[in-house]
Amino acid sequence: MILTVQQWAAVGAVALAGGTLPSVYYALNDPDNRSYYGILAAITGIAAVSYTLTSLGIGTLPLDGASFYAPRYVDWLLTTPLLLLYMALLCKPGKRLYAMLIGLDVALIVLGTAAIFTSGVISLALFGAGCAAYLGLAYLLVVALPKEAAFETDRVAIVFTKLRNVTVVLWTMYPVVWLLAPVGFGFLQANTEMLVIVYLDIITKVGFAVFALLGRDALSPLQNDALAMDSGGEGSTANSNLAD
Repeated sequence: MILTVQQWAAVGAVALAGGTLPSVYYALNDPDNRSYYGILAAITGIAAVSYTLTSLGIGTLPLDGASFYAPRYVDWLLTTPLLLLYMALLCKPGKRLYAMLIGLDVALIVLGTAAIFTSGVISLALFGAGCAAYLGLAYLLVVALPKEAAFETDRVAIVFTKLRNVTVVLWTMYPVVWLLAPVGFGFLQANTEMLVIVYLDIITKVGFAVFALLGRDALSPLQNDALAMDSGGEGSTANSNLAD
């Protein structure tokens, strides 16, 4: 059965809302690590609200042969920094590097949004600039972040690596979908685009939360650090695990 854009958005809303429940459960039952679970719950919860609004047609703006889903981009502006925050809290690379991650993250979303509201060469140039920002972000996640990391234990390093790998691989798919979508070259219909984005958002957000919760035992040595993000200087010897 082929669903409409609004129906696929409703599927996303239900899936993301359901994916929020485990994080809320652990937040209520593990007060020592409540802040970490709160971040996970916020990631999926914000996305659930975004898809609920889209399913109701709220924030959907018509463009030439396409639509702009404002809640989607607000969602990304709020949730992607939280995803980066969770990873940064595991490796504590320092606030300067985290600020660089956020700057590139916001830049790629803003540039991608601007590309939607322009056309021709300008649109492609903005899209290309957004891709360049993403490459910079991916470099920081894959190279700089592990290099500057101060992991408390090998277990923390392993959990970080899983979360980082899932994030980088799946985030790379979004520019491809942009090019194929109606706002790009139009190879995908609107409902197919929504289907693909819903699927990617479920994996990148609910999947991220699931991996994080499966590795929640890694949080025990971190609980006394609250949400401190300052590196202890040299990265720990656990960094060698990230090469695998």
